[in-house]
Amino acid sequence: MPKPPRYVELERMSAAYSARGGRRPRYFFLHTEEGNSSAVDLANYLGDPAHDASYHYTLRDGVLVDVVDTDMASWSVGDANSYSVNLCFAGSRAGWSRDQWMAHETDIRIAAYVAVQDARKYDFAPKWLGCGGRYVSADHGVSDHRYVTDVIGWGTHTDVGQGFPGDVFERFLMEYSGSTDEDVITVDMTKDELKALIYECLETYVGPIGSDVKDIRQQLTGGRDLLRNEDGSIDLARSYPGWPAILGTKEDGTGRTVVDAVGELLTKESTE
Repeated sequence: MPKPPRYVELERMSAAYSARGGRRPRYFFLHTEEGNSSAVDLANYLGDPAHDASYHYTLRDGVLVDVVDTDMASWSVGDANSYSVNLCFAGSRAGWSRDQWMAHETDIRIAAYVAVQDARKYDFAPKWLGCGGRYVSADHGVSDHRYVTDVIGWGTHTDVGQGFPGDVFERFLMEYSGSTDEDVITVDMTKDELKALIYECLETYVGPIGSDVKDIRQQLTGGRDLLRNEDGSIDLARSYPGWPAILGTKEDGTGRTVVDAVGELLTKESTE
């Protein structure tokens, strides 16, 4: 097991919190401050409930400040407060580039370590769900504030931004959780790219199965496609025309399907 990162942990407990209402955390979300505070200064600001905002942790320059007990809900992500743990990178901005974020790589490592510890505490897998608008939807995991906006469907926040090095953060998550590359499936594609992949899979794997089903239908009924009337109902006569040249016709003049022929044989047998 790798050694924990080195950091200083302080307490500046806030009164800006709510009860979880019996719910347990199953997400860990990352946030930006959009300012230039130290971890302590931001925690002090969040200590006043009149500001209507709080996080469980603030973090900057190797200083981690506990602001809200994780058994309680911080005021961070609206409707998702009751089932999430939230950490804010003090002095950070969603508009940061990757290079700007990487200048704070130590804090990124600390945040990943804390996320793994809380995931273990509340028994959910610390799997990385993405950031910056590209996500894997799941009922638990680690992501950013924008996940709440785009996937859960609450609010309009877009932090931590597209420059956040999610691959680096994910590597730290794996390191501290003991996962390997084989345990993690990362999806890094747009919705259109994902849709194209799904269609390709359907064509490759489901298409032949559908063709086989049609062939079986043709053998049994003489028809290969379900044909519909104008009202949307199935046109039985055209969809199941039977095999008149082989099985003959019924009293109404339509061809017999295999089911028709077997049914007539069973009926004849039971009356003899």
